[in-house]
Amino acid sequence: MNAIVNASHRLVAAAPVMMPITKIKPSPENDELYGAVDPDSNDLILLTNSIIRDGLLEPIIVSRDGWIVSGHRRHAASLLAGLTEVPVCLVPRLRRKMAPAGWKKILRSFNHQRVKSSAVRMKEAALDIDPDIAHKQLIDQREELDRDALPQIEITGSMVRSGVSERKQEFLNASLRVIEGLRPFWPVTVRQVHYGLLNNPPLRNTSKGSQRAQYQNDTKSYNDLCDLLTRARLIGAIPWDAITDETRPTSGTRFTRDAAEFVDTEFHHFLRHYRRDLLQSQADHVELIVEKLTVQGIVQPVAAKYCVPMTVGRGYCSLQPRYQIVQRYKRSGKDRLKLLIVSDFDLDGDEIADSFFRSIRDDFGVAGVTASKVLLRQDQVAELGIPSNGLEAKESSSKFKKFVERYGSTDVYELEAVPPLVIRQTIADAIEATIDLNAFNRELADERQDAVRLQAIKEQFKDAFPGMLGNELESDG
Repeated sequence: MNAIVNASHRLVAAAPVMMPITKIKPSPENDELYGAVDPDSNDLILLTNSIIRDGLLEPIIVSRDGWIVSGHRRHAASLLAGLTEVPVCLVPRLRRKMAPAGWKKILRSFNHQRVKSSAVRMKEAALDIDPDIAHKQLIDQREELDRDALPQIEITGSMVRSGVSERKQEFLNASLRVIEGLRPFWPVTVRQVHYGLLNNPPLRNTSKGSQRAQYQNDTKSYNDLCDLLTRARLIGAIPWDAITDETRPTSGTRFTRDAAEFVDTEFHHFLRHYRRDLLQSQADHVELIVEKLTVQGIVQPVAAKYCVPMTVGRGYCSLQPRYQIVQRYKRSGKDRLKLLIVSDFDLDGDEIADSFFRSIRDDFGVAGVTASKVLLRQDQVAELGIPSNGLEAKESSSKFKKFVERYGSTDVYELEAVPPLVIRQTIADAIEATIDLNAFNRELADERQDAVRLQAIKEQFKDAFPGMLGNELESDG
């Protein structure tokens, strides 16, 4: 077929012949590639008037079995002009028996001269792109970006409590004044509010029976402030975008030597950030909660593969990430929120699933929420033969009695003891058991076609900027 495409113009009969117009058939693939001929367009009306006045001056190119290869507009205009016969040039060795994609390439080879829109040029470019190769390139480029991305670290926060009592109103009002004074710098950290309060320290508690302790630069005051700001955000007294969790952001890393390097860098990343939401057609919104930063690198590729948002809580997750989970769920428009928890099999890890469920349900009012512990459970410990390394639950913990009653043992186990591949496979199995795999696979098939379209756009840019693109785009085709 490629030989026919490459030699197509040499196969056309030298002399045109007259053929009844009723025996000439428009190729359906032409409409898919170039769009249907519009009988009301000005261009077609002008061509029709020209044919009525002067006749059809340029023959229509037709395959041996009567299918139009080039000249669909001339054919439509000839019908409007009332012609019964038209001049055609036959391609005697060409028949429309090949697959639709192959016939489209034949049509394209005979239509290089026509003026085409960018959308048409993109469709033409897509004909030469292998969907499997394009999709693999898209995935490889995403994984490269993921490897280069800096890890996001969440700092441990307080347990959620509801409401601010009357005895803490002075404390709250003083905090609100500090936060409002820092409005040009929102979002601010709790530590910024802390130092702002030290300029005019309020009472942390104004009840008559208390010590009426004044705010100070000490751990007790700071912890009370953390708790107060948590409650204030939950009841709406402080906007969510006013406070940020205390992470360690990095800035000042995107510099280039000159404009040429900048252009090379931008084209290197051109259209590589695309990620189709493969869960957009799911009935439920799914989120992955990971207790420990030490397994983030193991879990992240699985979460990315299935487009499941992942939150690293580092123990009991702070308030802001829980709020963000709820906001993502609300934006999804789905009825149910399903949380998949990955944590140690110990007193705290066992409690994380319960606390997350209670917080999302009670603090944020999400009724349709479920939480399932994916790893690490007691049955998995036995099944995988994980060693405890002599670790035992602390009897001094308030959760000790509940843990022992539930599991009949004081042995505890850490996620790090589970082989990385087992962690990945277990999480992948849990995600697939939670989602509709048929819907997921349909989205994956659509992403393959998206990859072809994006590659076609790259090809257009490569032609539009000759000599400006480096080897990165040149090697993508």
